[in-house]
Amino acid sequence: MNERIDQLVAQWARAGAGFGAGPGGAELDLERMVLETARLTSRMARLMVMSATWLHRYGSLMARHRLARLVRDELETGDRPTLGLLLETAQRGNHPAPFATIIEDLRAAAVAGPLFDVERGALAARARRRASAESMRWGVWCEEIEFKEDALRSPEWVMRQNASFLARADFRGDLRASVMAALAHDAGAGASEMQLARCAGGSRAQVRSALDQLELTGRVRRDRGEGRARTGVRLGGWREAGARDAAA
Repeated sequence: MNERIDQLVAQWARAGAGFGAGPGGAELDLERMVLETARLTSRMARLMVMSATWLHRYGSLMARHRLARLVRDELETGDRPTLGLLLETAQRGNHPAPFATIIEDLRAAAVAGPLFDVERGALAARARRRASAESMRWGVWCEEIEFKEDALRSPEWVMRQNASFLARADFRGDLRASVMAALAHDAGAGASEMQLARCAGGSRAQVRSALDQLELTGRVRRDRGEGRARTGVRLGGWREAGARDAAA
């Protein structure tokens, strides 16, 4: 478990959250990072604070359609209240609320209790007394979460370390971001447009429209070889272009 937390902390540090870990490593899968945070934050309170702060500032980088799909398919029911609290906290003061549609599909804990492991047992009553209104609604009690904006890296640093974020910033969370994230991180996503639609979290018609736009800029390529029953999809040359832009 400590290895999983260490890995997650390193990923958030790469994204620009202030954990003291150095940058580096593989390209980040932001949506699965958020799911893993919901699973592990009970063991490390700073994960909740820093991830909420990062999402408050950089939440427009999230591929929201894919995040909603991953929540449905991969996040355990018991961890969904924690995700609800995280997303509700992160969008505090943001208009429009970026995670509203995802939050609508989440439910409070069936049995309420402290969010953090260290407060369970003898400290549970104290945790309930100090719990914020949001955490009470979700049934995962914790004190009011205060953003630590000064612990985040600058946008310039974040983009320089993560070239794929440049496209995400341009798309501001729309379906194009989910299409590209699915192609980058979901095995077999590009086997067909239908499979890509499932992985990206949109309808086939919506994904086809997104692909039309992405293909114009060379970010994706469709493989329509003769005799193929399906149209395959793969990422184009956006990685190299993004790396050059980030280094400029």
